[in-house]
Amino acid sequence: MQSTTANSELVDPARLRTLSSGTDDVWGHFEDGDGPAKVPSPTQTYGKAESKVSVSPPPLQGSYSDSNGRASPPLAFQVHTTKQPASSSNDKRGSTPAHFSTTRSKYNRSFMPSRVILVRHGQSEGNANEEIYATKPDPDLSLTSRGWAQARMCGKAIFGRAPVDAKGAAMWNGIPICDPERGIAGESVHFIMSPYVRTVETFHGILDSIVPVAQFAHIEDESERLKLWYRALRERKVSWHEDARIREQDFGNFQEPVKMRQYKRDRYRYGSFYYRFPHGESCSDVYDRCSTFLDSLWRSFEAKKSDNYVIVAHGATLRVLLMRYFRYTVDQFNKLANPTNGECMLLAHDGGGKLKFEGRIQLDNVEGRGEGQEGGEGKKGGGKPGFSYHKSMRLNPPNRCSAPRVVRMCEEIV
Repeated sequence: MQSTTANSELVDPARLRTLSSGTDDVWGHFEDGDGPAKVPSPTQTYGKAESKVSVSPPPLQGSYSDSNGRASPPLAFQVHTTKQPASSSNDKRGSTPAHFSTTRSKYNRSFMPSRVILVRHGQSEGNANEEIYATKPDPDLSLTSRGWAQARMCGKAIFGRAPVDAKGAAMWNGIPICDPERGIAGESVHFIMSPYVRTVETFHGILDSIVPVAQFAHIEDESERLKLWYRALRERKVSWHEDARIREQDFGNFQEPVKMRQYKRDRYRYGSFYYRFPHGESCSDVYDRCSTFLDSLWRSFEAKKSDNYVIVAHGATLRVLLMRYFRYTVDQFNKLANPTNGECMLLAHDGGGKLKFEGRIQLDNVEGRGEGQEGGEGKKGGGKPGFSYHKSMRLNPPNRCSAPRVVRMCEEIV
């Protein structure tokens, strides 16, 4: 990542935060215009606008029609912004002068990381057998053998080079990691993971692609082995911490499988985003805590803590993070499919102070030690283990999407 020094003429960061409005106090930095992004209505036509700059969130695969045969709008809505004229002393609207927006963009460019990579954990005991939720706490579920293999493969994808997809899409260039032994400076990487066992173990599996754990197998004391392994990782500019705000959506305590299957059916009837599991959470609850997490992440960017960030979390949590950052509507969120086990979603700095969706890496045919073809998520039968690169996100099939809301323009006239 090329380092950039902030211009001495930039206004104070604390002042920049006051330029954005409402609840977008921090993430308003990402907008060239004023206030929150304008989200098109569900019936709006998506087209180009002359003399406007377009910033698009992740494109999604597939499209579906509603019950009347009308095509549903793409999830990747466009945010159009134009350069605002400087407000005069008589302007009472409170709009932000154009030079403040330009200054804010320059300030953002000075500290934005090269990449932010979102990773779902590898296959867990609960993914392989839902019955275990009735006897073992969700936070304590470990990775299966296949989950460990997925984590290691995920590390190879993040720090290596993903292949070209079937349509010849551009390759994903992995993070150049520091290697003191060979004199390679590389880039720093900071991991943030959920404190659940399966996410921390996925984190360990990814790190194995940087410094193989096998190098320390001769050390009998496990705590000393872990200490030396962590030290070797820090020498390669790898740092990390846990954050409970990106934990899994809470589905209740010990979960009865029969009741949970009924609850999940009810979720699609009620609305995936708002449905709250008994003694648990809704995705709207997860949205609230993820919003505060993004505020903290922004401050970490400002402190220039790392060149790259890898966030290891859970399927619903990662979808909510994408929704919050790219400002998806609830209907758009409901169409977004969960990432598969070990899947990576790649966000990169666009050079203008914003993060753009660059693609996703999906793991294919990854097996654990001594396992066959059964079980697991994101699994394709047959073929060589590896990963594939995709330019767009996946949509849920229609039978797994909650019905879109119906909003009337006015009271019906009799």
